[in-house]
Amino acid sequence: MKHLFEQIDLKPFTWIYRRVSEKNFQGFYHWHQGCELLFVYRGQGRVIVNQQTYEIKKGMLFFFQPFQLHKVHVEVSSNTPYERSIIHFDPLTLAKNNSHLFTGLSALLKQLQNGINEPQAFDLENVYQYIYEVCEIFNKSLQTSNWEDDSQLFLLQLLSCIRSNIHDAKLDSSTNKKFRSLYYSERIMQWIEEHYMEPFDLELLSDELHLSKSYVSRIFKRETGSSLTEYLTIRRIKQACQLLHTTNKPIELIGESVGLGSVSYFIQIFKKNIGTTPHQYRLSHHTIHK
Repeated sequence: MKHLFEQIDLKPFTWIYRRVSEKNFQGFYHWHQGCELLFVYRGQGRVIVNQQTYEIKKGMLFFFQPFQLHKVHVEVSSNTPYERSIIHFDPLTLAKNNSHLFTGLSALLKQLQNGINEPQAFDLENVYQYIYEVCEIFNKSLQTSNWEDDSQLFLLQLLSCIRSNIHDAKLDSSTNKKFRSLYYSERIMQWIEEHYMEPFDLELLSDELHLSKSYVSRIFKRETGSSLTEYLTIRRIKQACQLLHTTNKPIELIGESVGLGSVSYFIQIFKKNIGTTPHQYRLSHHTIHK
């Protein structure tokens, strides 16, 4: 089965070029330890990240922070395939090598990597052809001895496109600031963010949204491709991982604090989704506070 945490080899990066899915695409909530850039050539669906939903379409570039829960939900067929290129990379390596040469882009990377409520979806259709060619050139460079330098140049080129997009968006918003309506799933995820540590009460959620309980479950499934229960469980486990990673809090108290009840149930559900027990997960990470 798919585990929620993807261990990515970040030495120095992983690169997936123009992968195409025409059937049986199973998106799932997950996170990984490095940064991810996802560029879309074609496809229809949504990306769910930071309790927000973004449209998937040609020319979209998505940036996912380290250990950030996200999901790609696409509707694929032979007529509407999903084609994308993906790069996972270690931001520390890039920053170390380029912070003095490209101060502006290095600062942008740090902002995207560590910032709270930073933009994560960028509509770059106006420079689609440029990115298309940059990706193609970079893919060919992997066969040469210069691939490591070229990989850093490639990332800087993508960051430059993001910077231009952010600048244009700020100019637009300063003159004509408008906000779209939230999807129901976004409102549901925002509610879960405030209440996931408590016993789940579907009736309370549905009352707050002024919807029936059955409709809340159906609309969440329709908009995200996952059940409400699945998302709630994953959000709780994500927080448990954070506590195991950064504190010495007893395992049984961690389970209780994230709403997963008894220690036996916590261990069972954690291992099912992460592939290891909470104790083993804690031992495999070395940043626990002494």
